[in-house]
Amino acid sequence: MASSVAASPPLGLLLFLLSLRPHPTASYTSFVFGDSLVDTGNNNYLFTISKADSPPYGIDFAPSGGQPTGRFTNGRTIFDVIVQGLGDSSFPPPYLAPNASSNGTIFVGVNYASGASGILDETGSLFIERIPLGKQVQYFEATRDYLVGTLGENATGKFLRNAVFSIIAGSNDILNYLEPSVPLFEKTKLPPVALQDMMVSNLTLHLKHLHELGARKFVVVGVGPLGCIPYIRVIKLVAYGRCSSAANQLIQGYNMKLSRRIQELNEEMGPETVFVYANSYDIVRELMQNYRRYGKCFST
Repeated sequence: MASSVAASPPLGLLLFLLSLRPHPTASYTSFVFGDSLVDTGNNNYLFTISKADSPPYGIDFAPSGGQPTGRFTNGRTIFDVIVQGLGDSSFPPPYLAPNASSNGTIFVGVNYASGASGILDETGSLFIERIPLGKQVQYFEATRDYLVGTLGENATGKFLRNAVFSIIAGSNDILNYLEPSVPLFEKTKLPPVALQDMMVSNLTLHLKHLHELGARKFVVVGVGPLGCIPYIRVIKLVAYGRCSSAANQLIQGYNMKLSRRIQELNEEMGPETVFVYANSYDIVRELMQNYRRYGKCFST
């Protein structure tokens, strides 16, 4: 099954995720992997300078009473929005939180995401500790072992087949590549095409490992238009109101290769496995270019 979500999130993803439920009243179990876009507090438990544990983070997050939770946002992450849109009241806890493996909590799912992390292990090293995607998958393997010990092998397999595995990673790999070299840490940069291929190859390995561990329903999110964020516009000396075309071309090339690979994985893995590529780039560009349509100011 090949799919691409290009409608506005959370609408496009909501429709897809609703279609994955065994029946309309079934609970929604989510295992989330990625970076600060979906980190819900794992970095609170790390020795890192990439933290979101002080105001104004969380100021609009109602479940915490406006207190920081470790989310790198004033309110909910996009997957928080999706979970609530599906009618669930509980969010998957961060893996490193003390309550993440409790019997009642683990069936909601687990969030393994870590701010500053990337697809590549070396991404984010300047922030000291972070959980690269490969390590996040290893943490899921430990979660699976816990489930097997609790439910047994067969019941765990059935449980995981009905869960949704969401992966939103790659932004920090691109950002690290685009930023100026730091003295003492400087190294030769790969050609853009080689970086894209390395990211897709490494992400594919992690997706296949998750599949081997029992995952069958995947949402893989592409990288957004980072050439339009203030940081890149400053370091690339982009004129006011414009985006870095070089940065966005790099991202679009990566997204194209990733989308193609997702299509191939759908064909390789058979009908019981579903990979969906979520086109975040076009979604965000639509919000920026037609912000009045959405009731918020998303101007560039």
